[in-house]
Amino acid sequence: MLVSGNWAPLLTPGLREIYSMVAGRPDPMRDLLYRVLPSPKSTEEYLGFGGRRLVPPWTGTVPYEDMDAYYRTTMRNILLVDGLQIERSLLEDDQYGQIRQATEEFSENFGVTREHDAVQTFINAFTDTGVNRVGLNIAGADAVGLCSTAHPYSPVAAGTTQSNEGTLALSVANADTTRQNMLNLTDDKGVLMAVNPDMVLVPAELERDARQIFPQTDDVLFEPGSAQFDASLFQSKLGGHKMTVVMWNRLTDANAWFMIDSRLMKQHLIWQDRVLPSFEELPMTNPEIAQWSGRMRYSLGWKHWAWVYGNNPS
Repeated sequence: MLVSGNWAPLLTPGLREIYSMVAGRPDPMRDLLYRVLPSPKSTEEYLGFGGRRLVPPWTGTVPYEDMDAYYRTTMRNILLVDGLQIERSLLEDDQYGQIRQATEEFSENFGVTREHDAVQTFINAFTDTGVNRVGLNIAGADAVGLCSTAHPYSPVAAGTTQSNEGTLALSVANADTTRQNMLNLTDDKGVLMAVNPDMVLVPAELERDARQIFPQTDDVLFEPGSAQFDASLFQSKLGGHKMTVVMWNRLTDANAWFMIDSRLMKQHLIWQDRVLPSFEELPMTNPEIAQWSGRMRYSLGWKHWAWVYGNNPS
């Protein structure tokens, strides 16, 4: 018998199962790009270290070096909560399909939210100030955006800077220039950082051009528009430098594109989960409406910027 106070608990197990199944689905782009870590605390701190000297020749004793501290990255987990309401009349009228659809759409939005927040790192990459949607600072620990023309070498060498930001449109020649710029990045001791770009991230508007410039097969291909049939630099069979093209339709700038070292990205681009999406029944305050809440806590950011080079043509 459906009486006040006992009908909501009848729905909770089924709704929680739907929520767990839908909200717990993988997040394709977040999982591809970020290093996803558990977080047992409200705030996590990541301390980087400066570069090391080259290994010296043996002189009879083991030498030791004091490395300069790099910037301390602090990532504060943010609580996100949303609510679901089901009217008693839907249960009375056996509208289980409508109840299930409402729960699925509610649950799906938790995954959509994570993907939306994940892409903000790249949407805001060329911005140095302000906060993002959830209130986290847009700038990194070195006080500039992810992509900047003025990244300090380190806290003790802040007067010397280098760049991972450009204004080049996507083309074969500009891709080669961007790759060279990444290969030449050095640490605070002036030693090459061994950056090796192997991925290009583009919006939907640039996907066609990107797949022409960066062949995704091992077949012999040539530079687009080349009258001389020049072999493409980014073609693997001829010993080139193959790039994986990743299109993210959530990127909002139709012209901006990013070249990435995926190995370094997985070290330095971090998503931390404090609380995975969870589903809870709330006390009933209205006998005609039952309420549930979904909640999650997370943070995101980066420890170092050298894994990416962004071009933002005007």
